[in-house]
Amino acid sequence: MKLIDLDEKFNVRMAQAIERYAGTRTEAEWEDEIAAQYARFGQTPLKELGGLTPRQYFAQMSDERLTETLKEYLLQGVPVPDFLSEELESRGACPAVLALLSETDEELVMYALNAAGADARAAGRLAQMLGEEGYDGHVKDAVADLLKARADDVTGPMLSLLGGENAPYALEVLSKTRRRDERVYTALLDAFLGGGEADVPLYAGYLASYGDERALPHLLSAIDREDIGFVAFQELKFAIEALGGSYDKERDFSGDAAYKAIMAAGGGTDIFGKK
Repeated sequence: MKLIDLDEKFNVRMAQAIERYAGTRTEAEWEDEIAAQYARFGQTPLKELGGLTPRQYFAQMSDERLTETLKEYLLQGVPVPDFLSEELESRGACPAVLALLSETDEELVMYALNAAGADARAAGRLAQMLGEEGYDGHVKDAVADLLKARADDVTGPMLSLLGGENAPYALEVLSKTRRRDERVYTALLDAFLGGGEADVPLYAGYLASYGDERALPHLLSAIDREDIGFVAFQELKFAIEALGGSYDKERDFSGDAAYKAIMAAGGGTDIFGKK
C-alpha cells in the first residue's frame, strides 16, 4: 500500500511560511498558528488523495480499511496522521478496533486503546488483557485506567486476578466500583492490612475511593502508629477525611527524611503551608 506522508507535506508548507515571516511572531504565536494551519490543512483538497481533504480521505474508509491503513503506516515507519487517529477514535470500539486489541504490537494496541476508550463494548476484552502475559506494564496501566470507568461491569474478572501478579491492576479498578459488593470491600481492606508501609498511601487511597465508612477504624488505627512515616500519614489523613472521619492528634515528623525534603523544597513549610 502506497502511503502519503501527510505530516511531511504539512511540515514543508509550514517551513516555507515560517521562513517567509521569520521574526514577525513570537514562539507562542507560532504554536497557535501551526495548530490553526494544521486544522486548515485537514480541510484542504489534495491531488494525492484524489481531490479529497485529509479528513474526507480517512472518513470515507470502512472500519476495516481504516485499521489496515493504520497498520501500514506503522509497518512502513511513516508518521501516523492525526486525521487518521481522530477518525479512528470517532469509530469507538467497533469490531475492527476490538480486533486490534488482540494484537501484540504495543504501539498498535495503544492506538486501539485510545480509540476504544471507555466504550462498554471493549470492557470484556480490556479485562482479559489485564490477565494476559503478552502486554507490559505500560499497556496494562493504560488498560486499568480505562477500566476504572467501567469497574461495575468487570467486577468478576477483576476479583479473579487477585492473588496473582496482576492483582495491583485489579485492585486499582475495583477501587472505582460503585455497586456495593462485600467481595470488593474485603479485597481492598485485605490489601491495605496486608501491605507494607510503602503500600499504605496507595491502598488507603483505594479505600477512600471505594467509599465504605467501615474502613475508618482500620485507617485510624494505622495513622496512630508511632512508626508511621510522614508520606503515609498524610495519605491516611486524606483517606480518613474522605470517608467522613477526622484525625487531629499532633505528630512530630521532624526526623522523617521525606518530611525534611518537603520542608526544604517548600522553603520551611509543609504541603499545607505549615512551618
